Amino acid sequence: MKKLNLYFLLTFLIILSSCMPTEVDLQKPQAGEASTDAIQVLENLSIPNNFNFKTERAVTLSINDETPHVKYDVFAYSDKYSTEAENISEALKNLLYSGKPYNSKISQTFSLSSVFAKVYILRKDGLEYSSEIIDVLNGKINFNVTKTTNKSGAKNKTAYKASANGCAECTDNFFLNNDFEEGPELPNSYIITSENNVDGWSTTATDSKIELWKSGFLGVPAQNRSYFVELNANQNSALYQRICTSPGAEINWSVWHRGRSGTDTAVVRIGENLVTATTEKTMITGNTAWKQYSGTYTVPAGQDDTYFIFEAVGAGSCGNFIDHIVITETAAGDCTGTNNKIFYPTELTNATLAFEDLWPYAGDYDFNDLVISYNIETILNAENEVIQVNYNYVVTSIGASFTNGFGIELEDVLPSAIASVIVPNLTEGIITNNANGTEQLQKNAVIVFFDNAHTNLGIPNTISIVFDTPITTAALGTAPFNPFLIINKDRTKEVHLPTKPTTYYPTTTTIETSPTVKDSDGDFKTPTGLPWAINIAGEYKAPKEKVIITDAYNLFADWATSGGTSHFYWYQDLPGNRNNINLKD
Repeated sequence: MKKLNLYFLLTFLIILSSCMPTEVDLQKPQAGEASTDAIQVLENLSIPNNFNFKTERAVTLSINDETPHVKYDVFAYSDKYSTEAENISEALKNLLYSGKPYNSKISQTFSLSSVFAKVYILRKDGLEYSSEIIDVLNGKINFNVTKTTNKSGAKNKTAYKASANGCAECTDNFFLNNDFEEGPELPNSYIITSENNVDGWSTTATDSKIELWKSGFLGVPAQNRSYFVELNANQNSALYQRICTSPGAEINWSVWHRGRSGTDTAVVRIGENLVTATTEKTMITGNTAWKQYSGTYTVPAGQDDTYFIFEAVGAGSCGNFIDHIVITETAAGDCTGTNNKIFYPTELTNATLAFEDLWPYAGDYDFNDLVISYNIETILNAENEVIQVNYNYVVTSIGASFTNGFGIELEDVLPSAIASVIVPNLTEGIITNNANGTEQLQKNAVIVFFDNAHTNLGIPNTISIVFDTPITTAALGTAPFNPFLIINKDRTKEVHLPTKPTTYYPTTTTIETSPTVKDSDGDFKTPTGLPWAINIAGEYKAPKEKVIITDAYNLFADWATSGGTSHFYWYQDLPGNRNNINLKD
């Protein structure tokens, strides 16, 4: 009886051991996976050797514009619709860059989807907008603005000073021509002249005329020096200047006011533009003496430049003298409140990373083992250098039983360049970080977002990478940087985009060379050129389990065999692109 029991026990153990999968078994396609014939068809595609399955390319934006405080918004533009108006309306949903020049220049490097061959540039100068559609040629976007000149040469319409860190610092009288002395020489009376001839000042008058008086004319002395101005030249109007400010700055201002024919009334309005500026002071003064009016203005959050407006109330075309305006910043603003931004793929759209996790063995090419939808917001300071990267992401599909992790490497960025990382989701104890949130023992800055995809499925999250010292976008590199999957809690096994390098850890692991291995050279491409990971510069719905990608996306094969030059929109939800029945909900 004991012998019989022993026989049954040994038989059971043999059967059990034959059913236990080895690591190699786990790496090989299992029964019920995509058919061998379907995989063979995909592997037999003739893919150009240098094709890396990119759906985006790096572009350089170069803008030269000497106009102080001018702001630019750059949008991705396509000829999707039949009319330009419709295409512009669509482009306004695809913001790529928003910010101001520093030292009259914008120079940025970022990723642009291959779908877009043009950009729409919107330029804002005060309340004036202009726009232009620009071709992206050889990875470059070039836009230049020539400074407006008049008969007397270039006119300086705005005061501008910048500190070493690019923030607006106006700590003295930064108003231009505050005594109205800079302009045409006056006779011993008055002159009505174009605003273009009076440095710094603009008028709301429809004829663009400003009236200057010489001290002593009709018995009226200037309050300071030789000249002063009447607010109303030929019509009831306002004079104004637009100056540099920083959010939170406290500004003291003063102005001298006097009536002309009798008691006149004018207001001082201050604000972000001519329309929304609020009345800070009402001036009511007789015509026998100058009177000083003053106040303090605090620049609101988000306001980078400020209008100071002196506006007549009534008096027709006669009345309201002003002179000797003094503007002084008494408390510095917060320069960090003024930020420029870059978005990938655009402000309101997401890109997608899709992985196969059986590397270095061939997968089933459904590209759904780990799918991450993400958007990258790069925050720049006033000098247009990177101070923070916000990586907004959500895991949208897990088609594997493995416990996979995910991270990125910022190539050529030292770990010490990072001040902090907020906030990764690490639960499996396989990652050891430095105090700043970067992974230990890495040559470059490596940030592991999570080490268990299952605990992140469907949960939106943001990883914020804050830099210790601002760096250029060229030094940062372009999105999606160097993303990678960590296979099944084994920190020495990563999956990268084609030809991207591994981080430090996998370099210590010998690549397997058995006959079933498909990537013996470690370039994350099979001998026929197929990848284990792809980055899609747009929304991507993962194929259902065991559905090969070419059965879900009809144009994928044509795109791959063309080396990315044909059907680069293969992933978009357009007629004929997708077999929705083969896609996950």
